[in-house]
Amino acid sequence: MKSLRSAAAFVLFLAAASAPLAAQQVAPELRTGAMAGEPADAPGHAADRVLIKFLVDATPQQIDSAFRPHGVRWLESGEGRAFEVLQVPEGTVADWVSLLSAQPWVEYAEPDFLAHALDTPNDTYFFPYQWNFYDAGVPSNGVPSWYGVQGQSAWNLSTGSNVTVAIVDTGVAYENYGNFLIAPDLAGATFVAPRNYVNNTTHANDDNGHGTHVCGTVRQTTNNALGCAGLARNVRIMPVKVLNSAGSGTHSWIANGIRWAADNGAFAINLSLGSSSGSSTLSSAVNYAWGKGCVLAAATGNSGAARISYPARYTNCIAVGATRFDGSRSYYSQYGTGIDIVAPGGDVTVDQNGDGYGDGILQQTFQGSPTSFAYYFFQGTSMATPHVAAAAALVKAYRPAYTNTQVRNALQNSAYDLGAAGYDTQFGYGLLDAYEALFH
Repeated sequence: MKSLRSAAAFVLFLAAASAPLAAQQVAPELRTGAMAGEPADAPGHAADRVLIKFLVDATPQQIDSAFRPHGVRWLESGEGRAFEVLQVPEGTVADWVSLLSAQPWVEYAEPDFLAHALDTPNDTYFFPYQWNFYDAGVPSNGVPSWYGVQGQSAWNLSTGSNVTVAIVDTGVAYENYGNFLIAPDLAGATFVAPRNYVNNTTHANDDNGHGTHVCGTVRQTTNNALGCAGLARNVRIMPVKVLNSAGSGTHSWIANGIRWAADNGAFAINLSLGSSSGSSTLSSAVNYAWGKGCVLAAATGNSGAARISYPARYTNCIAVGATRFDGSRSYYSQYGTGIDIVAPGGDVTVDQNGDGYGDGILQQTFQGSPTSFAYYFFQGTSMATPHVAAAAALVKAYRPAYTNTQVRNALQNSAYDLGAAGYDTQFGYGLLDAYEALFH
């Protein structure tokens, strides 16, 4: 390595290079990733620490003398002087990283990122069955789960507070009413503005079981020492019934449900449903909700065909395909031009983690009587889609000023690339990463 000739030379070089950046912020359109793209005071890194590796020899005293006139001081060296730690004015980390990274005498400069203990809910079935939420490498029955959505890290930063997610589906087991009971593992959740377009009432009770399972992935009551966890544990749920007891519904019901959700405060709208045909009525409802600032997540379909179902095919929906435990596309998951992202949907025909059950998505629901609940492994793009709606809520709660366009871009741009490099018609932009999405 070259020797640093003098601290004075270092000071002059630094002063000349740093002056323009002292009075400006990094423009939002120049964001390229977590390092340059997150706010300088984001909790993803220490607010006043920069790590730097020099390509020149300099003592701590020389470094400190060079930087102090600019409000920066040397703090400490890493083991073996593998790196140096600088203390910068709070809130200027991104500026200093950008400046220093461009200097020929610097190997690298980066924020001093924060790590967290993984959030491990005490829900009895979280381990080993909810592999779909795990961080990469966390074992499920002793087998590393590499293709979960990184929920454990995301929960350290966001749980979806103050965001409403509409479950536009067969209804939700959300209340004790008539012949219906609230699902025990949804107790304590907040439900708002229920609506039933099948029976034209304000009671959106589930008489099929599908919507309750979908709701659980978003908002199953978490850390209650019972059953399963939800990905966005503190969101408000809006139950909207547009499918009947057989799981079918008209486009008019669905369109009404989408419009209701948009008009009554939902930010994310989950559409775990699909049709082989589009319609002006359905398309108009999707565009209306998008125009009202909603994020719409919709299932690509379960026929395994190379085409996307409606409404997922519409541009203003995030089209969600399904993956299984090993990260491959689930055999049933429809794909093709227009797919945007994938998330775990499971495959109950295999047991890749050897836990004795098919690798489905586990949540509480019912089959038969809407008063008799158990935990079921379901598979489908219907099970994948609520991961995306929930992640949209996590991003919105973490960055409340974000528009629906910014939230959608955060989800897609942070996805873990699968299949062919870049966007492809099997996996879209890749596998949902709920943690990385918070930094885009």
